[in-house]
Amino acid sequence: MSRNSRFEHRDKRRKANMVLNILIGIVVVLILVVASSLLIFNKPIDTDVANEPSKTAPASSENKQNSEEDVKDQNKDTSDESDEKKDDASDQDDDIKKTDDEDQPNKDALKDAKETDGGKTSDVDKTYENDDWDPVGTEQSGSHTATYDSNSTDWKEMIKAMSYATGISEDQMTVIWLGNNGGPQDAKGTIRDKSTGQRYRVEITWVDEKGWKPVKVEKLK
Repeated sequence: MSRNSRFEHRDKRRKANMVLNILIGIVVVLILVVASSLLIFNKPIDTDVANEPSKTAPASSENKQNSEEDVKDQNKDTSDESDEKKDDASDQDDDIKKTDDEDQPNKDALKDAKETDGGKTSDVDKTYENDDWDPVGTEQSGSHTATYDSNSTDWKEMIKAMSYATGISEDQMTVIWLGNNGGPQDAKGTIRDKSTGQRYRVEITWVDEKGWKPVKVEKLK
């Protein structure tokens, strides 16, 4: 073999080795790049950081639950206060109604009474009597003497008896006249209904320890 041939053969081998080394270098670089990428993507997750949401989430849920319970308690308290106010208002209404019922006479008093034939005088339109009329009660004790003083207890009880018989409340009644009816324990009064202008003559009699009792009501013309 000639010298030139050996030289050419050595040169080719050198070039082939150079190319091979370059390819090996490229492969190594690629391996390093891929390995680095895998290390980055597969980096372990910090367990403390990962657990932070789970730590805060229950706290948030607990706060929300506590907040909802507080709202429910407030609503319950408000509801209870409202119910108490309603009960108080209802009790007050019942008390007022009861007082009114006690103070107000029977508005149908004359409707429940028996109507008789007029009266002995021409000014009488209708006459009413009722066997169910009772004495109105009294605060007086001991022997009784009719008293026609407008400031006396006896006068007030006579007004109460006339109100009971006619169904006209005392504040709607005008007393035109009130006096003796022929006996020491008998009285008679003439009254007028303020709301209608209708006049009535009422006869009452005293019942010992029970007060004045209506006897007859005359509706005047």
